[in-house]
Amino acid sequence: QFRTLPRVVRVPDAASMVTQDVRRIILDDEVDEAEMLAASDFPIKPDELINKAKEIIRAQRGIQDGTFDERLLADDFRFCAPFVGGATPSSPNDAMPGLLKAQYLAALRSFDLLRAFPDMNNNYHAFRVDPFEPNRVWFQTRTVATHTGQLMGKPATGKKLVLPPQAFSLTFNEAGQVTLFNVGYVIDRTVGNTGGLGGAFGFFWATGNPLPFPECQPFRPSLQMRSLSLLQKLLSLLPGKKK
Repeated sequence: QFRTLPRVVRVPDAASMVTQDVRRIILDDEVDEAEMLAASDFPIKPDELINKAKEIIRAQRGIQDGTFDERLLADDFRFCAPFVGGATPSSPNDAMPGLLKAQYLAALRSFDLLRAFPDMNNNYHAFRVDPFEPNRVWFQTRTVATHTGQLMGKPATGKKLVLPPQAFSLTFNEAGQVTLFNVGYVIDRTVGNTGGLGGAFGFFWATGNPLPFPECQPFRPSLQMRSLSLLQKLLSLLPGKKK
């Protein structure tokens, strides 16, 4: 399917504006995001919700010095990362994973990444409201930082870190408080020099301070997966198998 949309372009040698028809490909199972968001009854509209998300990101710098307004987080707030907050639910009766509000704030106050990486640049981008969950804002990062301060009591290495692209989201209630903060979901583990690790785990591993469990190490296939791969290779060597 194709939808023809007008595009405004500036003519280099003229002060006037002209329109040019551009074909936009619409997939058979592609949703109309604008239509879905317009039909939403969530009271905070997309542009305002994105601004609230950015306000939360900026305000979080105050967690370390005590200036953070904890009322920005709902009483039922949860913080969830790929390997933080408990097991992934596998049945309807399983508890939802995540650190509670007090646990989250205590965890962030236990170490200060900005002291260890004062030039950290998260390169935030791609802010958008989820058309399926119109109270949720997604965004991405391409973080770079230099290790020039102590981290977990260890001296600086001077190493320049490039973390992989990561996806984050903030979910809000109708009062504009955050109910869920999802962080550190790596989009492409082959990018950067942190072993494909995102979030705090990437900073720890890349500076020689890895936490002592498998989830905080670069991905390595399990023995079972490696055995299956070896079996497939052996089967391909059998007579009659096409190479």
